[in-house]
Amino acid sequence: MKSEMRRFIKNLRREMTDEKITKISDQIYKNLIDHDLYKNAKSIFVYLSMDKEINTYKIINHALEDGKKVYVPYLENKKMNLRRLRSLDDLTEGAFGIKTSKNEESITNPDLSLVSGLSFDKNKNRLGYGGGYYDKYLANSQTISIGLFADVARSFEIPTDETDISLDYILTENGIF
Repeated sequence: MKSEMRRFIKNLRREMTDEKITKISDQIYKNLIDHDLYKNAKSIFVYLSMDKEINTYKIINHALEDGKKVYVPYLENKKMNLRRLRSLDDLTEGAFGIKTSKNEESITNPDLSLVSGLSFDKNKNRLGYGGGYYDKYLANSQTISIGLFADVARSFEIPTDETDISLDYILTENGIF
């Protein structure tokens, strides 16, 4: 069931134009930086967007300009760690072609975690890419998690099992819930 959903959402995403993704990403950026969850966070963990994910580079630049400590994923031994990003110049190629930071400074419990995924439902369940990295991270971290999604990626219900961790909030171009 999850693999069929992933295939469907990936196809839906592939059909979105770059202009549409940019417009949605810009609105999500505005909704985020205006929210108290962002304003009150001193440390933020954020994925580095790729393909047709919600673009996070504007968020990263804004957070760095605001003096927040920014962390990005570093995948190692089937586990996701967080590495400090002081500027976009720190980026280097990581596992699975996912960019990461060359800095080794880490954190376990950032104030805020911005999470990627393919789909979400009204119960704040998230359909990820199938690796379980975010579920393992969220299960062992005391952070406030926000999934960044285009509203079109909303599903009626995401099937879950005991290893799936629901998010604290979902943020789309239409707002946060």
